[in-house]
Amino acid sequence: MKRISSLILLATLALAACGPAATPTAAPPTEAPSVAPTEAPAMAPVETPTQAPTTAPTAAPTAAPPEEGALAGVPKTLRLPDLGGRTVVAVTGNDYTPLNFVDPLTGKAVGWEYDAVNEICRRLNCTVDWQVTSWDTMIAAVQEGQFDVGMDGITITDERKQQVDFSIPYMVSQQFMLVRADEERFSTPEEFAADPNLLIGSQTGTTNFYVAVYEVLDGNEANPRIKLFENFGAAVQALIAGDVDMVLMDAASSRGYIGANPDKLKIVGEPLGTEEFGFIFTPGSDLVEPFNAAITQMKADGYLDYLNTRWFFLSDPNAEDVYDRLPDLGGRTVVAVTGNDYTPLNFVDPLTGKAVGWEYDAVNEICRRLNCTVDWQVTSWDTMIAAVQEGQFDVGMDGITITDERKQQVDFSIPYMVSQQFMLVRADEERFSTPEEFAADPNLLIGSQTGTTNFYVAVYEVLDGNEANPRIKLFENFGAAVQALIAGDVDMVLMDAASSRGYIGANPDKLKIVGEPLGTEEFGFIFTPGSDLVEPFNAAIQTMKDDGFIEHLNTRWFFLYEPSGQ
Repeated sequence: MKRISSLILLATLALAACGPAATPTAAPPTEAPSVAPTEAPAMAPVETPTQAPTTAPTAAPTAAPPEEGALAGVPKTLRLPDLGGRTVVAVTGNDYTPLNFVDPLTGKAVGWEYDAVNEICRRLNCTVDWQVTSWDTMIAAVQEGQFDVGMDGITITDERKQQVDFSIPYMVSQQFMLVRADEERFSTPEEFAADPNLLIGSQTGTTNFYVAVYEVLDGNEANPRIKLFENFGAAVQALIAGDVDMVLMDAASSRGYIGANPDKLKIVGEPLGTEEFGFIFTPGSDLVEPFNAAITQMKADGYLDYLNTRWFFLSDPNAEDVYDRLPDLGGRTVVAVTGNDYTPLNFVDPLTGKAVGWEYDAVNEICRRLNCTVDWQVTSWDTMIAAVQEGQFDVGMDGITITDERKQQVDFSIPYMVSQQFMLVRADEERFSTPEEFAADPNLLIGSQTGTTNFYVAVYEVLDGNEANPRIKLFENFGAAVQALIAGDVDMVLMDAASSRGYIGANPDKLKIVGEPLGTEEFGFIFTPGSDLVEPFNAAIQTMKDDGFIEHLNTRWFFLYEPSGQ
C-alpha cells in the first residue's frame, strides 16, 4: 500500500502531561535484562514507566487519542524555541547508572540523562558540549557559570534553589531500603533505628544521606551509624559484604542491583520520601524556559516513557543487552528515499520548510542505533519501488503496504505499522455511512491517488472492481483530495483514522469519519533485493517496538502535530 489506514497504535498512550507519577506503578518486563547501577549521587531515579515494552501491533485498533484536556498547554510538535545551533555546555558525573555512566563494553559515556539532553537539543536546535565533573563540585560550578546545565539525578530543594535555577521536574523518585536477602531483623525505619548495631551505607551530600539522617535516624548528620562511601556502588558492595546493613535507594535502581545479585539482596518496607529531579542552570539562565518547553513536550509525546523503559528495564550496564547486540554499520551512509507527500509520515513542514515526519524520525533513530548516517533523497511515489528495486536508493518509505506482489520487486522490513482505513466525509454528510450505501448512489464520488492501497480499497471494497470507474477522482496527493472533499468536488476520501483526525482537527467544522474500518495492512520499509540492510533494520525496529520508541512516534505525529501549520 502506500498510505496509512488507521494506525494500530500501541496498547495505550499514557501521556504523562503532568510528569511521572510520584508512586512507582510499573513492573519490569518479563525476563528483562537486569540493571545493576554501580554509583549514584544526589538521588536515585524513579520507576516512572507506566507500561511494559510492547511487541508488534495487533490487527485491530486498540488506542484512543489522549483524553480531552490532557495536552492542554503542551507546545505542539516543531513549535519549540529555536536556539539557532547554539552550543550548550552540559556537565554530569558519569557516576550514576543508569542516568549517566561509562559503558564498560564500549567505553562511551551514556545513560538516561545523556539521551534526554541530546534529545532536548535536537528539538531546540542546539549542540551539546558534554563535560564531566565530580558531584561534590557540580552545583557550585554551574552556579558560577562554568557550565550551562548540570545533571546527576539532582533533587529539587529549596536550599539548592538559592544556588542554581532548576528546570521543571523530569523525574520523580522514592527511596526504599535495600538489604541483604537474609535480613530478618527489621522491615521498617523504626525497627532499624531501634537497633543501635545496625548501620546505613550512604554518600555524603546526597538526598539519600539526608533521608537516612532525618527520616530513619535521629537528625544528627554526624551519627556514626551512617557509613559514608565514595559512591553508591561501593555502598552496595559494603552491604553485600556485611559491613553495613541497609542502603537507601530508588526501586528501579534497587531492582538492578537485585537482578545482578538475586540471591544476595532484596527490598523491605514502604517507600521513604518523594523527590523530584531537575536539571540545574546558572542563575538567570535563558536556557531554563526552552528546556522546560522541551521537557513538557517530551513528557506529553511519550519520549520520557521510552527513556524509562530503555534505561531502567532493557539496558544492562554489566553485560551485553539488546542494544549491544544490534549490528554496528560502522558509520555507513544509507541512502533513504521518501516522497515528502504524506502527512504525517513524510512531508515538508509549512512552518519551518523542513522535511519531517514519522518515517524521518524512525529511520534517523534506526541509524542512531545501528551507527549509520542517513542521506535523505526525495522521489515520486510512482517511481519509488522501481528505483529501490534497481538500487538507486538503499531504503524507501512512503506508507508502503507489504504485499506478495511487491515482494517480487523489493525486499521488505518487518512491519513498523499496521493500518486500517476509514471514510472521511464532510461534517454535514447524511447520505451514507457504509460502503454499501455509498456504492448504491451513483452520484457519489471518491477522491484518491492512483497506485495506492486506498485506491485499490476504493475499487475493490467500495465500488465494483473496475479500476477505471469514473466515480474515482484521482489527485496528486491526499492533501489535494481532502481539499476537493471540503470543496464538494468529491464526497469521500479513504484515509487512516489517525491522519483523518489530523485533518478533522484542522477543519473541525468541515470533516468527520463515518462507518467501520475497511481493510487492514502492514507497512514496511523497502530495500533493493538481497540488501544486507534488511536484517539490521529489522533488529532495530524490534528494539524500537520493545522500548516504546514507536509508541512515542505515534503520539508525537498523530496526536500532537498539527498539519495545518498554525
